[in-house]
Amino acid sequence: MTQFGGYDYCTEKAMQYLTLEPGKVPEALKLYAEAFQAKLVDDSYEDQSVQLKILNSYVLITPWASASGSSDSFLELPTDLNSIRRIREDKRFVEIDRTRSTEDKSVMMKDPFGITFLLRMEKKKMTQYVVDHGLLFRRACNPIAFGFPQGISPNDLCTIKLTAVFVTRYGMAFKKALNKIASTEFAFLNLNHIWRRLFFNFVGVYTSIVKPSKEVYRSCDFMGKALELFFHLLQLKNVKMGGSRRVMEVDAFTGGVDYFAYMDFVGYSDVMPRPQRRSVMIAQLGHTLRTPLSASWCTTIFFVSPEVLGIIKLTALFVARYGKRIACELMEKEGRNPLFSFLDPSDCGFPCYNMVVKVYSKVLKNFELVYTADIVLQRYFQSLWDEEKEDEPKDVDDLYSFVECVDSFAQMEDEEFFHKMGTREAHVYPFHDQTSRVHSRPHVYHPFHDQTSPANVQEEEGPSSIEVCVPTLDGRVIIEIVVESFFGEKVASLKEKIVKVIQIPSKYLKLRGKLVGVLRDDKSLADNNVEAGEILIATWRFSRWEVQIT
Repeated sequence: MTQFGGYDYCTEKAMQYLTLEPGKVPEALKLYAEAFQAKLVDDSYEDQSVQLKILNSYVLITPWASASGSSDSFLELPTDLNSIRRIREDKRFVEIDRTRSTEDKSVMMKDPFGITFLLRMEKKKMTQYVVDHGLLFRRACNPIAFGFPQGISPNDLCTIKLTAVFVTRYGMAFKKALNKIASTEFAFLNLNHIWRRLFFNFVGVYTSIVKPSKEVYRSCDFMGKALELFFHLLQLKNVKMGGSRRVMEVDAFTGGVDYFAYMDFVGYSDVMPRPQRRSVMIAQLGHTLRTPLSASWCTTIFFVSPEVLGIIKLTALFVARYGKRIACELMEKEGRNPLFSFLDPSDCGFPCYNMVVKVYSKVLKNFELVYTADIVLQRYFQSLWDEEKEDEPKDVDDLYSFVECVDSFAQMEDEEFFHKMGTREAHVYPFHDQTSRVHSRPHVYHPFHDQTSPANVQEEEGPSSIEVCVPTLDGRVIIEIVVESFFGEKVASLKEKIVKVIQIPSKYLKLRGKLVGVLRDDKSLADNNVEAGEILIATWRFSRWEVQIT
């Protein structure tokens, strides 16, 4: 791994920060705007911090957290000689060392708020160094040593990785729920399994990238939907049978998160290869993979093409990860390029970009204090441009695949984002969404044979049949269950018949109908207003208390 002497090179122009008395922050912003031509980059921080671009450096100004705080701050600002001369003449600053001549290439000044500035001539940029490996994780600087078991198969590895991503997002509650319905399929979660440590190593890496979700404890429905998305991506039987296509499906889904792990986490690149582009996987495989879940079918809402939307999502991913200063630098460098016009607030694509940044920021952890904007932009353009076609974006599916994991988690939890740019895929829908949306999906749609109410068609005794769309470890399937009658068959007994087919405990299943939503176990199908020809929807159900880790 290339270190370049720790991380001095990478942080030479990275974010600096200072603290000020809260009441002095507006005065400081005005002073820095006049003296340094400082530009506001971001003022949306929860702690009321403000990010500025001062000369060529990014500075985060944070109000004191308590009355005992101190403004004992120091900033080193590389700049040009003309700026040094101009600021030395500003009467609002006090020069600490007056023995230097005006031709000196550095000067130390103090502003009215007690902040010390070292202004120095900016050194020429180092020759084109390419930092291909991440250098540090700022909260855990010790490199992680991965103990990969010898002989672990790609199928097992992809299962462990995908499980680790979901456990990172949805907590140990997801792991507990997974053990309840498929304990034998995920043996590496067991206490004494040889791969358990490897699994938690991946969780440790992804914790530096993906934020934990709050929704999993707010809704009994949400855990079931998270599990359904998980199994839809994994398709366990196909993976266990050794299909390389399924391994690539998982690798394509986790590609963007793995890219940040590869770049930002010490030791990850030593044991894991750099994620491949989806188009490269397809070329190796010889046939196509599924459409990425992030691919939108409703782009006309924001009047942008699928190609532009792919660039918007990739840009939003980097901004959510590395801060709004990246968008500021990109606007300065590529402002005349029509591909990036969405960065202009007056452009019709800006609302779309702004929305995606907000929802991605709810999924990704911010990492802006580590790298310089130059390094992040270098990585951004490497992810955007096609190597063979200079200054042309990569394949649209490559862009959507890169953001797929973050985008899917965002669609699961942000109703507005889903309704404006949601995918048609069966297993990604927000937890607020109603059952009617599920019934409209192609994979569960079945024409009603008879639209008459059950009270009119099921009065006579005798067996009948009903179709139920059920979740399995390999995706959803529609099964046909013979029932006593619509009046005599209670929902509880119908569940018992279902679980004999899919082998999942009935207490973890919930049935939904088209008219009344969740069906009551103690009532018959007729009393629950189930219609003839209707397809019931079964979902996994976990109580908030049942999956709570104490």
